[in-house]
Amino acid sequence: MSNFNPLTDIPSLTGKVAIVTGGNRGMGFHISQQLANHGAKVYIAARSESSAMEAIRRIESENSATKNSVFYLNLDLSTLKGAQEAGKIFSQSESRLDILIHNAGLMSHPYAQTADGLEDTFAVNHLAPFVLTKGLLPTLLSTAKDPNADVSSEIHPQAPEGGKIFTVDEINSPCASPMFRDWLKGRYARYARSKLANILFAKQLQKEFDASSVPALAISINPGGVATDTVLNNMGSVVLFGPLLRFLVGRLAKTPLEGAATALFAATSPQVRAQSKDFAGAYLIPYGKPTLGSKDSQDVKLAEKLWKASDEISAAVLNK
Repeated sequence: MSNFNPLTDIPSLTGKVAIVTGGNRGMGFHISQQLANHGAKVYIAARSESSAMEAIRRIESENSATKNSVFYLNLDLSTLKGAQEAGKIFSQSESRLDILIHNAGLMSHPYAQTADGLEDTFAVNHLAPFVLTKGLLPTLLSTAKDPNADVSSEIHPQAPEGGKIFTVDEINSPCASPMFRDWLKGRYARYARSKLANILFAKQLQKEFDASSVPALAISINPGGVATDTVLNNMGSVVLFGPLLRFLVGRLAKTPLEGAATALFAATSPQVRAQSKDFAGAYLIPYGKPTLGSKDSQDVKLAEKLWKASDEISAAVLNK
């Protein structure tokens, strides 16, 4: 909760296996580092091998006990095939997966589509993690002992009302008129749309766990305002007020380690396991408080519909 300190409050994770997407920088780096520092075998899933290896060298140099416990997993979330391949590679080398933390993602930026023909923020933040998780689901279910966490965001209430995330046309909507699609309103609406999907995905994933009668937990989290390089660079791109916003965020927002605390709480805290009924499918705000999100994020029918739509859309892309 509010007094959770990742440096001291994470229990021994010896024997646990974890994947952290985007674990090579920002909050993801600190999540990977703390999991490794407390005994877990950690896979940093990222597109850049050089960046991931640099992160691994830094973790090992700051704590020699982590040597040979942190590994690189190639993960390209810009294509659904890349996400699928990462799941296959991991499953061929590991028989268990205790912790899966979806940390990697895109923030607000100009409208673009992936090579799969999907709006990139939604594809990278939801559809690719959906494909990765489904590929890892057999391993997660067979392990079924520790939490499974998704990173969400406090901005999700700004998503278009009613979801509108169930067809390729809806997903590819720029959420603004052509003239204004790359202004802040359109950019953040697309980002919010993907974050709403994260919360709904976690809720439905929890139902999948429950249906399989395993004690696994799916949790979505909002890390709060965090001064990561991605956030600061995004602030700096704002016309006129960019430098001022970057300065203020850098001074007032949480550090990446502080931002990592909620995800680490969800993934490791004994309190979460002890109070599993309170945390199953929950949406957490810093530093681990279950709370209600927007009306749409609480809609179980939307969660079911999103799972089905994500399954159909990803299958269509992967079967091409």
